[in-house]
Amino acid sequence: MAMSIYNVCALVGASTIGYLGLQLGSALRFHLHGSKLQRYHHGTDPWVLVTGASDGIGLAFVRAFAQRGFNVILHGRNATKLDKVVGELEAQFPAAGFKTLVLDAGTPASESFDATVLSAVQGLNLTVVVHNVAGSGEPQFDMTLFTGNSARQCDGWINVNARFTTQLTRLLLPVLQQRQPGLMLFVSSAVTDITAPYVSLYTAAKCFIEGLAKCLKMEMRLTGHDVEVMSFTTGTVATASSGRSEADISFTVPSTTTFVKAALDKVGVGSPKVTPYIGHWLQFGFMMMLPAWARDQMLLRLVKKVQDGIAKRE
Repeated sequence: MAMSIYNVCALVGASTIGYLGLQLGSALRFHLHGSKLQRYHHGTDPWVLVTGASDGIGLAFVRAFAQRGFNVILHGRNATKLDKVVGELEAQFPAAGFKTLVLDAGTPASESFDATVLSAVQGLNLTVVVHNVAGSGEPQFDMTLFTGNSARQCDGWINVNARFTTQLTRLLLPVLQQRQPGLMLFVSSAVTDITAPYVSLYTAAKCFIEGLAKCLKMEMRLTGHDVEVMSFTTGTVATASSGRSEADISFTVPSTTTFVKAALDKVGVGSPKVTPYIGHWLQFGFMMMLPAWARDQMLLRLVKKVQDGIAKRE
């Protein structure tokens, strides 16, 4: 009997050590992964399309691709702002080419939508698409309970985050298939795993995007198309839309440049969903180890702290 208990304990111990070893090995492989981004720099003058590219994470993606020798199409809804950004980019990256795609992501696709998008990429060697656009179409984010959203606000979250991205994918995935190998990236959020109040519609839309990315990756493999599909889980990044500035940059709140470098370094890692920045990876890993009730209490306290901070500024 004693020997039997000993054997069981030994088996449990060996299994635990083996499991932890595999987890450690997987983590090391992930964080030491060398980017395969240059695999998509092929043919004559490869192009990348980045949505929501006039500032923040989107603009950081534009700069990162230009530095790596790609030409870039910048999407945004403000033509004047895009033209100004392109002028600055052309001075900074004289060897790269830049174009613009002006579309309001908050407006449902019209009859001219397909023609506008396809015209922007016609004749170009498009090898990469980055779905970065997010928001509700409103000038700023307000902490609102689901029941406090109007019909217009509900449609805004759905249109910008889900409908626009879906329609753009419908048009551009076949283009990447024609120019393969191709790469399609989706910028997601930690809210898909770590849910919190006041972001119900944003959370739902990002869950939709992650589900789409996972299915597309499997469909590309099923049909034999060499198009890599990935979604990036983000935490807080120092952007105006998140209410953070350069003064807030820390280990858990990276700059847009730091986050995008981490994201592109993970291209080719093989997983359809990754948390690329190590500060976020550790932060989320800790939170996911907590019991659900403890994690919920922590998030509720954080939300209350944010609400109090907003109230003091008003």
